[in-house]
Amino acid sequence: MSFNDMFRRRLVVVFTVFLVAVLGIESRFVYLQVVARTTLVNKANQQLETESIPIKAKRGMIQDSTGRVLAQDVATWSLGLYMKEVKDPQLTAARIAPVIKASVSQLEKQIRSTSSSFIYLKKQVGVEEYDALRQLDVPGIVLDKGYRRVYPLGALMSSVVGITGSDNQGLSGIEFQYDKELGGTDGRHTYKVSGSNPGEPAVTEDVLEAVPGKNIVLTIDSNIQYFAQQALMETLKTYDGKRATCTILDPKTDAVLAMVDVPSVDPEHWQDAPMSSLSEKAISANYEPGSVFKAATSVAGLETGTITLQSTFYSGGSLKVFDTVVHDLYPYGTMNLYAMLQHSSNVAFCQLSMKIGTTRFYDCLSRYGFGKPTGIDLPGEESGILLPTSLWSKTTLPTMGFGQGVAVTAIQMANFYATIANGGLMQRPYVVDHIVDASGTSQRTDTPGVVGQLFKPETAKAVLEGLHGVVQKDVGVFSAYIPGYEVAGKTGTAQIAAPGGGYLTDGSYVFSFAGILTANDPRVVVFLSVHETRKGARTSFLVAGPTFKKIALQLIQYLRLKP
Repeated sequence: MSFNDMFRRRLVVVFTVFLVAVLGIESRFVYLQVVARTTLVNKANQQLETESIPIKAKRGMIQDSTGRVLAQDVATWSLGLYMKEVKDPQLTAARIAPVIKASVSQLEKQIRSTSSSFIYLKKQVGVEEYDALRQLDVPGIVLDKGYRRVYPLGALMSSVVGITGSDNQGLSGIEFQYDKELGGTDGRHTYKVSGSNPGEPAVTEDVLEAVPGKNIVLTIDSNIQYFAQQALMETLKTYDGKRATCTILDPKTDAVLAMVDVPSVDPEHWQDAPMSSLSEKAISANYEPGSVFKAATSVAGLETGTITLQSTFYSGGSLKVFDTVVHDLYPYGTMNLYAMLQHSSNVAFCQLSMKIGTTRFYDCLSRYGFGKPTGIDLPGEESGILLPTSLWSKTTLPTMGFGQGVAVTAIQMANFYATIANGGLMQRPYVVDHIVDASGTSQRTDTPGVVGQLFKPETAKAVLEGLHGVVQKDVGVFSAYIPGYEVAGKTGTAQIAAPGGGYLTDGSYVFSFAGILTANDPRVVVFLSVHETRKGARTSFLVAGPTFKKIALQLIQYLRLKP
C-alpha cells in the first residue's frame, strides 16, 4: 500500500471520528435545549430561592382648605442586609458600624445570630448615613427606601389631623379615619438567588412599584384654627383651666372651619402624652351643657305650639320642684321668651319644659340630634346622653329645660346652633372637603349631607332673633357685644357631674358660649367651652363671652364679614 493510500485512509478515519463527535455534541445540544429544556429549567429553579423586600408606598398629604400642608411623608431609608451575599460577618460589621454609630461586636453578633435571609440593622437612616453607606463596597447591603411622617404646623391641628404609628399607619384623627385612602399600596422587590452557593448576588430582579396614597383636603382653614387656638390658650392661662374646645362651622354647608382642642399634643412626639389626649374632645367628650341648651328648649316650645312669642312665665327668684329648688340670679318677674333668654332664667325654662311635657320634649330633643352622633367624618364620636323617658326621675324634665340631666358633645351643640342659623335645616358636619389621587383627579366625599328640615324656618328665625337680643350693648351677654355687628349668642355655666352621682362641689364648672355671626346674615357659628377653671371669674359672662369676642373680631376681619 502506497503512502498516499495510507494517508487517505487515515484521514477518512479521523474525519469520521470528528464527524461522529460533532454530531454527538450537536445531538446533546439539541437534547438539552429542546427535549430536556423544561426539566432542566425546573431543576435550575429548584436551586434558586425567591426573596422579596417590600417597597413602602408614600402616604398621601393632608392639607387645609387653603392648600397648606398639615401632614406629609418625607423620604427616609432603612439599612438592611441580604444575608445570602454576606461572606464575612466580622468584616461586614466592622465596615458598617462606624457609619451608623453602632458597636462592632454587637452588630457582628446580630448578623451571626440571625436565621433570616434578610435583616434590618437600622430604620430611618439619615441623609448623611445614607450617602456614606452607598459608598461602602460591602456585599449584601440594602438601603430600603421608606418614609417618615412630619407635621409642618405641629400641634395646631393635631387632634383633628391625628397621628401615625411606627409603620406609618393611622392611629387617630383623619390619619385613622382615611387610612385606606392615605396609605396607598406597597410595592415589592423580588429577587431570585442561588440557594446552593451563598455569597452569589441575585441573578434576577422583578419590581412591582408602589402606588402612592391619595391627598386629603380639609374644610378647616389653619388661619381660623390659629385665631381660635390662641384665644383659648390665653383663656386657659388667665383662669388656670383644665382644657378648652372651640368648633367653628359654616351654617350654610356645615363645613368645619376650625376645631380646636387645647392643650394639644405634638404629633411627632405623641408617645410622650397619654392616649386620652389624642382624641378630639369636641366630638368625644360628653358633658352637661347648662344654659346654652335653652335654645333647644325654646325651639321645642315654639314648634310644639306650647308657647308663642307672647307667652309669659314668672320668676320670683326660685322655684321648688318636688325635692329640688331651682334658682335664678335675680327675681325677674314676668317674662316672654326673649326676656327669658336675655336673663337666662332657669325658673322660667323649668316651667316651659314641664309645660311641653315629657314625651313631646323627648321627641323634640331626639329629632334635633341629641342622644345620637352627628355622623361627622372623624373617629371616636360620642352620642351624648339622652336617657329614655322610662329612666327619667321626677326632676329630669324640669331641669332638662335649662340644660341639666342631659349630656351633649360640643359638635352636637355647634350643629344645633348652625341649624338655627340655617333656617331649621340640619346638615351633617364634615371636615374632609375632597380627596385627590395621584393623577390629580379630585373626588368629593359623601358630605355635606342633609339630615332634614327639623323645624320650621319661622321658628328658627324667631329663636335667632331672641339670641340676638341676648348679645346687646347693655343687656344680656354684653361681654360678647361687637359694635356695628348683629351678634346672636347664648352662654352656659354648667355644673360638672360627679362620678358617683350629683355634681362636683369643688367649684368646677364648664363655661360655654354659642355665637352666630351675624344674626342678619349667618356666616359662621362659633361654639366654645372652657372646662374646670381654678382661679378668677366664675361665670360664662366673664370667661366664655370675652373669649368668643376675641375670636369673632378676627373672623370679621379675616372673612370680611359685613355688619
